[in-house]
Amino acid sequence: MKFKKPHMKEQYEACPQKLLDVCEAFNQLSLKEGIEPVVTRVTDPVAGESGVHIQHRAVDFRNEYHDGKENRWLYPIETVEYIVDTLNKRFPRDDKRLVAIHHSFKGGKYHFHLQIPIVWLTKEEFKRLAKKS
Repeated sequence: MKFKKPHMKEQYEACPQKLLDVCEAFNQLSLKEGIEPVVTRVTDPVAGESGVHIQHRAVDFRNEYHDGKENRWLYPIETVEYIVDTLNKRFPRDDKRLVAIHHSFKGGKYHFHLQIPIVWLTKEEFKRLAKKS
């Protein structure tokens, strides 16, 4: 797994264990398909966001990128569907939301968004992360 910017590795390592479990499953599924995943966002703020990244409950991974000439995709659509489906089956949520989606936020590049519900945090993680917010 690579990180778009060096500081993101430290942000990533501070995430709740359950989110790290989801991300590691994503990493393994990507590597199985011959793709080294790239973390593009952990807690850095973005205008108009919901706040789940700042709360350490979501991590984004690159799919679409610009190579200097045109937009390209790291993951073929079949692989996108396979990974999203597999993660959502392996980590089902009880709140009618999905742990893994593939989307574009406000017209930006398509990426994988992995997010856990707040109830998956331990009491210790909740307290630790509440201090950071």
